[in-house]
Amino acid sequence: MGESPGRTDEDHPGRAGGADGPASPWARRGVTLLLLVAAAACYVGVVVARSGPPAGGDTAPLTAVTSALADGDLRLAASAGSLPNPPGYPLLVSPLVAAFPSTFGPPTWCTPAAKLHPPSVGGVHRSLPHGVVECGTAAAAVALPPWYRAQGLLGVASWLVLALGALAVLRAARADSVARQAGLLAFLAFLPAASSAIVQLFHPQDVASLGLALAGTAQVLRRRWLLAGVLFGAAVLTKQFALLLLLPAVFAAPDRRSRLTTAAGAAVVVVVGLLPFFVLDPRATLENLSGFSAGGAAAGQTVLSLAGVHGTVASAVARDAPLLFALAACIWALRRPGIRLGRPVDLVALTLVCTGSRLVFESVVFPYYLLAASVLVFLLDLVAQRSVHWSLAWCAAAAFFVAVHPGNRFVAAFGTLVLAVAVVGYGVVTLRRASSPAATPTASVQLHPR
Repeated sequence: MGESPGRTDEDHPGRAGGADGPASPWARRGVTLLLLVAAAACYVGVVVARSGPPAGGDTAPLTAVTSALADGDLRLAASAGSLPNPPGYPLLVSPLVAAFPSTFGPPTWCTPAAKLHPPSVGGVHRSLPHGVVECGTAAAAVALPPWYRAQGLLGVASWLVLALGALAVLRAARADSVARQAGLLAFLAFLPAASSAIVQLFHPQDVASLGLALAGTAQVLRRRWLLAGVLFGAAVLTKQFALLLLLPAVFAAPDRRSRLTTAAGAAVVVVVGLLPFFVLDPRATLENLSGFSAGGAAAGQTVLSLAGVHGTVASAVARDAPLLFALAACIWALRRPGIRLGRPVDLVALTLVCTGSRLVFESVVFPYYLLAASVLVFLLDLVAQRSVHWSLAWCAAAAFFVAVHPGNRFVAAFGTLVLAVAVVGYGVVTLRRASSPAATPTASVQLHPR
């Protein structure tokens, strides 16, 4: 599936041999594997240079759920969730956590050896689950679940999911020349938002969710609706923002049956994954799924924070407004003459519009929040087979305003807003150009099953 009838490699230089890479499929796969290994090593090097996953942040609550699942204690996992995330990441990682020993992973990650001590307060040993230790001073100790360091290394492995999902989009779009693959993998390895997701607050679930959603997008381009739905379901179960990638995929389906297959496949995966947690602790499960339990954490500057909007109101705006905007954008794209969401450029552009809207309405901005928009704006240029100078400039500017934090909070807030609107506008402009009569031949490639 996913090949246009009557087209050959000569019609798509990215799939040919010669200057763009070896013509043999096995040789091309070997080159891709070597590039992936090299890029993964670079990414690990960046994470190590940035001191690895943190001992604080969201590391302890996330690994507590995963460790409980690895121990087979579903009830504890259902009640231990204190992050506004669904349980997809712990479900995916817990088998690996159970398989690895407690010493797996660098000892300086997550749990500095000098700060480890037996679980006790005031000289009295506390009754904690098997293998749990504490990190920090006795006055402010944090209970750490078993295999804590191993989970730090497994968090880095989430990058592989992202890389494979992004490569799948390139291949489905028939833009997977060796040069573009190398450029994409180098971009993902050194993208600050990608490493910040691990070293700042330990959010590997964001990285894995984006990778799964991109893999689902690739299956939509190949018209494999059920597989796309399953991948999107796993992505949404891992992190809620994947809904912003699911909506364009559903609208890209050409008929009611394919739309229903994609949406139903995603819904079944989400329901099956949530059901055991909901039965054991419905309140905690619903709070974590809604995302309101975070209460609107304050970090970075946005228009909402300048206006004094905080707490659950800010969370509601940040969670719901992007979904409403994405739905409106999908309806507009579906009805606009000339836009065909079965085309790779059109679908990636619409997905960028939808995911970029999250930054427009966000109430709190951490550097890793830039991950989805940064990856998609770069992918859009690669799929359209044009220069990546604009997407790289956007990523650099966004990293400056969010990570470096300009001294003036008004400048920081409105600078971030302008950049968010710009990346959404970039996707809209690409869609308008693709729908014009003068659209480039590359943009007009339509994928069909064999």
